[in-house]
Amino acid sequence: MARNERLTCKELIEPHLATMGWSWQEQLRIGPGRVNLTGETMYDETQSIIADYLLRFNGVPLAILEAKSESESAADGMQQASRYARRLSLRFSIASNGNDWILTDNDTGEFESLSSPPSPEELIARMGASVDWSLWESAFAAGYHFDQVSRKGVRPYQDVAINKALWQFAQGNNRVLLLMATGTGKTFTIFQLVWKLLNGKALNREHVLFLTDRNSLKDQAYRAFSAYSASERVQIDKSTVAQGQHLVGKVFFANYQSLDEELEGKKVYEHYDPDFFDLVVVDECHRSGFGDWFGVLEHFSDALQLGLTATPRELEEGERALTDEEKRRDTQHYFGNPVFTYSLRQAIEDGYLVPYLLEERVTNVDESGYTGPDGKHYTTANFERDIRMPDRTRAIAEDLWEALGKYELRDEKTIVFCVDDTHAAFMAQELRRLSGNNDYAARITRAERNSHQLERNFAVVGPSNPRVAVTVDLLTTGFDAPDVKNVVFVRPLRSAILYKQMKGRGTRLCEDVDKRYFTIFDYSGASQLEDTEFDGHPANRQKTQTASNKPKKKKGEDSTPKLVGEGISVVISTENRYVCLADGRKVPFEEYTEQSREFILDVSHKGMDELLRIWIDKGSRQELREALRDHDIYPSAFRHYLDLPDVDDVDILAKIGFQLPRVPNRADRANRLWDEDQLWLLNHLGEVALPENQRFKTHLWQTALDHYRLFGIDDLEQARTYSAPQFVDQFGNFTMLTRRYGGPAVLKADLELIKQHLYVPMAA
Repeated sequence: MARNERLTCKELIEPHLATMGWSWQEQLRIGPGRVNLTGETMYDETQSIIADYLLRFNGVPLAILEAKSESESAADGMQQASRYARRLSLRFSIASNGNDWILTDNDTGEFESLSSPPSPEELIARMGASVDWSLWESAFAAGYHFDQVSRKGVRPYQDVAINKALWQFAQGNNRVLLLMATGTGKTFTIFQLVWKLLNGKALNREHVLFLTDRNSLKDQAYRAFSAYSASERVQIDKSTVAQGQHLVGKVFFANYQSLDEELEGKKVYEHYDPDFFDLVVVDECHRSGFGDWFGVLEHFSDALQLGLTATPRELEEGERALTDEEKRRDTQHYFGNPVFTYSLRQAIEDGYLVPYLLEERVTNVDESGYTGPDGKHYTTANFERDIRMPDRTRAIAEDLWEALGKYELRDEKTIVFCVDDTHAAFMAQELRRLSGNNDYAARITRAERNSHQLERNFAVVGPSNPRVAVTVDLLTTGFDAPDVKNVVFVRPLRSAILYKQMKGRGTRLCEDVDKRYFTIFDYSGASQLEDTEFDGHPANRQKTQTASNKPKKKKGEDSTPKLVGEGISVVISTENRYVCLADGRKVPFEEYTEQSREFILDVSHKGMDELLRIWIDKGSRQELREALRDHDIYPSAFRHYLDLPDVDDVDILAKIGFQLPRVPNRADRANRLWDEDQLWLLNHLGEVALPENQRFKTHLWQTALDHYRLFGIDDLEQARTYSAPQFVDQFGNFTMLTRRYGGPAVLKADLELIKQHLYVPMAA
């Protein structure tokens, strides 16, 4: 008898792996899956991204292995293994049924069938790598720090980033660049890397320098390394050096500016020997590390140097030829290409950051420009720089207030980015006026004496004041307020890097306030800088629109004109919502729907029956979900857009694909089965002749269908569901339930039949 998947793993796959010298992690949870925009829970457990095995050698993650049962083809696991390997930036993936082994090189796409698993040494040789294990094995093998209070552990992508950096160092490459999106834990990742290096005795002098360009970032890093004692952490400045307290410690923190100051006739950093530091970490290295303080890096040029950035190179920078001096100071010329990239798009897909909605709202003054009393023509780029337009600011504030009210977001944390301090002051005042609360909005810029206190107040999660932070660029980096739900652009931008940093203020998860997404309100055209390849696209929310024969309003016709003066009025146009596709196109939601329809019809070209058949089978349902994700099609976004909170994903897909006027919700499907197929069910269960109070199986399926109404079909396929209180109270624990039912196999077979009666075409 052929082994099932579990026995195949234990009796065939794992013994072969052990023989070849592999160690491994089973059931690696790469991520919880994309956050649900709506619904009872933030995550759907069935969407968790779980790899069967992560294969390691000397602690280094090298490959993903996807297991199939002995009776299945190993080839059936190739696609999923490659997908998971690419998620973790691993070059190799393996699919196996215990007898056949298929190795795929995900860099080249080439694959080959093997009679046994490849050895770790073989994969390392294929990578063209050579490691002096006598020097580095202890660092790779060293464990991570685990905080017993926060219970915060290293995520799989952080683990790979750390090992990719170590791998480069171990091969003699002294400069390494990590590219990780804002909010994905760069500082925490570096803390864990340093922890491994120091505990693994890989650093000769055991001195690490963490470089930033802002006090807030330096302080944030200092706190992130709190596992080290105060005597082991040193903050470098002129007074520390002057007092001779700068040489004793393990991890040193400094700003470029402080190190560049003069002390006793030389730079502060020159008070350290060039070989004092084993490792120099350069935070936000795309920004100021290659400006006036490049001398710091040259002084410690023999140290390992690790650059951190959240932003890929801007397009115009990538296209322009650099001078020799620019090359010397250019991030990617200096550090090389990133050895590990974790994009905002992938972090959202994995479920570690929240998706976002985008609304473009444009005034007619921005659309057409404004000719001032001086005869000059001004555009958005000139407003609040070359000409003050307080009435435009008032109009935007009033429109924002209305929009926040429409979406019930007025009490949620909001950051508004303005042009300059004066513009920010006007905007904050308008929002205070509209709210009737002097504490509702605050300007948080360097011009405010108490800006640090205002920052701290705003960063407190929960119902703290101010609710709205109006700033220029003070909050772009090094600031963490995870419950921010709105990011507003009233400031034109030219830099995609700056746009990413500002947008990044809203990406963080915050389960304390049930934050499922954040919204960008763009009044300045800043979202033209959207980078859909790195960031993904907005999961836009729209309301169902009532059909009407009335002609569509032109842009600007649906709002009341707001007087600006000199005979000029401001009108906020109807919001423009787009979906930005991975190829860079920015299309209206209706067009996105049409593109989704084409894919759905292609998958189910034989009609609704075929789509339902795909959905009934657990395996093909999972494959469909993965294919939808690969094509950027998200039923949860359509659910939100169409206001269908209790409808199965398959019925949402059917509505989009087959343009159904109405779709059934889960309750409709359960009720139909019970009303129309009850006699079939009683006959099948053999309980038609039994009195009501003796119909054990019938009552069980009544309870199961009630559960389906709330949570969907995936839950009914999980054994743990039948240990929920509503089952245990009536039928006993899972063992008792299945024994009385006739065994787990009989229960499962009946579930498969019930799914066929549950998922039938319905008008509504």
